[in-house]
Amino acid sequence: MNIQLENLEIIGLSHDGRGVAQLDGKTCFIADAIPGDRVDATLTHQERNFCEAKLHKILSPSPDRREPFCPHYEQCGGCQLQHLSIEAQRHWKAQNFFTQLSQQLNLDACECLPMLTANDRAYRRRARFALEIDKKEKQPRFGFRQEHDNRLVDIDHCPILVDALNTTLTQIRPKLLANAARKTREFTLVAANEGVFGLEAGEPSPSYSLSGLQLFFPTNGFIQVNAELNQQMVNQALDWLDIHPTHRVLDLFCGVGNFTLPLAQRAQNTVGVEGLSELVAAAQRNAEHNGIENCEFYSADLFAECQAMPWFRGQVYDRILLDPGRLGAHTLSTQLGQLQAQKIVYLSCNTATLIRDLKTLQAQGYQLKKACFIDMFAHTTHGEAMVLLEKNKKHRSAKPPQDRTKRLFRF
Repeated sequence: MNIQLENLEIIGLSHDGRGVAQLDGKTCFIADAIPGDRVDATLTHQERNFCEAKLHKILSPSPDRREPFCPHYEQCGGCQLQHLSIEAQRHWKAQNFFTQLSQQLNLDACECLPMLTANDRAYRRRARFALEIDKKEKQPRFGFRQEHDNRLVDIDHCPILVDALNTTLTQIRPKLLANAARKTREFTLVAANEGVFGLEAGEPSPSYSLSGLQLFFPTNGFIQVNAELNQQMVNQALDWLDIHPTHRVLDLFCGVGNFTLPLAQRAQNTVGVEGLSELVAAAQRNAEHNGIENCEFYSADLFAECQAMPWFRGQVYDRILLDPGRLGAHTLSTQLGQLQAQKIVYLSCNTATLIRDLKTLQAQGYQLKKACFIDMFAHTTHGEAMVLLEKNKKHRSAKPPQDRTKRLFRF
């Protein structure tokens, strides 16, 4: 397929960072184009309701088009939006998020709040690197994967990483490259309070600071990569939940206690539940280390039925917080109404599974009251979202959700 498309006006940005144009009544997704561009493109794929194309020529550039600040941007798969101004990135990310919510959910009572933002460079404190000898060029490489290829991009500096990681990268590169082999080795490096970890086995547990607390975590365990936005996110969750000293709070997918322990500082009792026993052990250690005695932690499969579990069976909570991964919390969401919490804060890195689970919670009498996008990963197509649900005082059986899937491709 080699059909040329001429003089297309880019009017939107898709969730995966492609420019959006209208072509003969169809939505056309054009890689590397951005809103405000006028372009020629080459058609690469066509369906009944949409088509895809690749950028051929920019006839007039968007005022939001920028020169990428990283020399590796064209090859590296880490960032997707450096060619778009940070202001425009955030505008389109928020608009796409709230558009998806409005197409699938009733937002009549929902307050759509401004995005949480922070520095858009030198923000990432954790990253995964790979080391290998390139099979084609027979040269050692240490860095990140290419965007459309499994080959490595050899990197000596990344402007998205915090300074401590870049300093370490400069120091360790020569030795690592000298010991590279055809078999790939992977390293997860993390900048913590005590320095950079992840280079050697048997290292002591690193820690980070949050809300006046010191939280230890496994080097290969999950933590939020953006420290500044993590603090903002915790602050906003605490504010939205409006914790009182008499409240019992449940924190699901609690990790090392990132939300549990700040919640426990305000509540009567807090329960944290996590699927990975290593993280549960870290959370328990963190509670003891910080002198917090009004919380308890459980290891549980949160993708299974929970009614028989001790933290669920016969329990009532005033507040619930969920922070699942991309798979969301569908099975759990079907059961949460039984716990009678007045408020639920749900954090998500996947809008599709968030919407699915919100529909389930609405059917149990919860109403969406607040929503906010969080630009956790600037210059990428990814982000986080936070929503607040409150229990309706008079809950009636929910009507089946309206099918609005036909609107998903309209921008």
